[in-house]
Amino acid sequence: MDKKSSLLQRLVRFGAIGLAALGMMTVMSGAAEAKSACSSGSKHVICFSITHVGGDQYDVHVGIDITMSQSDAQAIIDQPGDPIDAWAMGDDPFFDNAEFRIPLSWVNAWEGGLSAEMDIRVPYAALDEDSDGGDELFARVRLFDQRTSTRTFTSRTLSSPF
Repeated sequence: MDKKSSLLQRLVRFGAIGLAALGMMTVMSGAAEAKSACSSGSKHVICFSITHVGGDQYDVHVGIDITMSQSDAQAIIDQPGDPIDAWAMGDDPFFDNAEFRIPLSWVNAWEGGLSAEMDIRVPYAALDEDSDGGDELFARVRLFDQRTSTRTFTSRTLSSPF
């Protein structure tokens, strides 16, 4: 092996190690900038997270599992329209206000019930729900069952800075 190819191999290895380290730092710094909260209630678990993905952009995610029979879950999914929706809500002392809708990514019926996830990428301005710089947001999820009624679930509140 000549000196040029040996040097080239070392540079390639060094570059690969550097890229791996940069990737790990990016993943670790992204995880450090995520805020999330999960909670449970009577026959459900809901998780709400807000993750800074760079610049002024944030990924907002809501996941929910609702305990019911698989056949009931499938009947809800099969009805016309989206079976579930989610909103980011501002948590204020005198009223809660809807900030933005979080679109349904997927919904599934399984032996434990109904599971769904909702996702959206938003600019920081969408999360800025109070003029005093302290922002508190929670997720509100509604399950539409045309056979019975609408059920509403709320997550724990996440507070800024995001």
